[in-house]
Amino acid sequence: MAKVTTWLRQAFKPIEETLLGDYYFSLQDYLSFADKGRLLQKAFQSRVSSASEAKPEIIVLLYSKAGERLLVPLLANLCRRSPVETGAIAVTVVFLPNVHQLTLTPATQATFEALGITPETDYFPLIRACKHPDNKLVVMCLDHRYLYDFHRCGVDTADRLAKFGVKTLSIQHGGTRSDCVRGLATAASDVVLVWGKRVQRELRDKYDVEDSRVRLVGNPLHDRIANLVAENVRATLFRLYPDTQTQLAGKSLVLIATCLHSEYREYDNEPQLYRDYIRELYRNLPFDRAFAIVKMHPLDSQHPNLYREAAEALGVEASVLVIEPEVSELDVYRLLTICDVLVTRCSTVAEEALMMGKKAIAFDLFEDGPSCGYKHLEEYGSYTTAYPETLRSTLETALTTPQPTVEFQQQVVEDLTYALDGRSSDRAVDEILKQLDISNP
Repeated sequence: MAKVTTWLRQAFKPIEETLLGDYYFSLQDYLSFADKGRLLQKAFQSRVSSASEAKPEIIVLLYSKAGERLLVPLLANLCRRSPVETGAIAVTVVFLPNVHQLTLTPATQATFEALGITPETDYFPLIRACKHPDNKLVVMCLDHRYLYDFHRCGVDTADRLAKFGVKTLSIQHGGTRSDCVRGLATAASDVVLVWGKRVQRELRDKYDVEDSRVRLVGNPLHDRIANLVAENVRATLFRLYPDTQTQLAGKSLVLIATCLHSEYREYDNEPQLYRDYIRELYRNLPFDRAFAIVKMHPLDSQHPNLYREAAEALGVEASVLVIEPEVSELDVYRLLTICDVLVTRCSTVAEEALMMGKKAIAFDLFEDGPSCGYKHLEEYGSYTTAYPETLRSTLETALTTPQPTVEFQQQVVEDLTYALDGRSSDRAVDEILKQLDISNP
């Protein structure tokens, strides 16, 4: 059946290219046959232009998990702005699930329902924008030429829209890791929203990206950090896991937020390395004065659960709490508010720990391992890279030294996410509206 479907797609492609002409996007490859048919019908009917198509419009293009996480909060903010509420600006969502096999979360679906938005499942709104490019803006995430294989849809779409003069805007989706910044420097969109001053500097000084293309706004995902209260998080922890109230008494809290998949794929015997990694970490934790909470990565295996397997094998299960990914009441941001030390390997969670005034340890089995991508964070003092031979002493130091000063933390915040003031979404949406030249009181 799959071979027949592939053959049919290839057979119809020249016909679609002929019928759509200049309005053919490579996104066509990811549409269902039903959506292909509807798109062709809409395109044919639109040959008689409607005056309403000239209305200012913002089209949010969703085709990846990163896009869902970063753009849906902006969409909710945008729909509360007066130009949208009064109908001066139309807002359209194009949702293409087959690009990266994206399934919208229940929270996203609830947001759409609350906003009265029914996403389009074909890209006809982009064709409409090409026909009337004035005051049209397409907002997306994942459009880096450097990472073309994974970002192909964003790159090709931005390039096609540029031929018609349609403005495009994208948002940073990775942290300050060198390959993330290098990719961001090759963004195909006209304007790029970035999180912090460090990335802004590197884009300008290292990659010669014009300042006019970059807008410093902060990370919308960090807005809720400003409202997190440690006491409330502890209360939730004790309610969900009552034994932790006794287990934590008088002890420091070490948060383990890493992953046991994918990051050692370039090494021999990859599965065993993840077992070695977590066992080495447990062996070096001073459980006489520290309690560990593991927040599992969404892609980590639960059957078997390597975190629990290692704790049981070493007899430390009473000192380790493993929290599954689906326990949304205790996500990484909440757990960071109550921890003393974070242990990770190669993740933006290290940056978020530093922003929140926590000490972070990047533990890696190898000096040339994935933690290399975050070595630059050692500039911020409370971040340390550790290997098996140095892990115990690094943990001891982290657990016995004071937390960073408020002044130091503020510098880290400015560099990595601009401000933890709960207004990053506001700043991002302000920049989106500026692209349409419509005032936003």
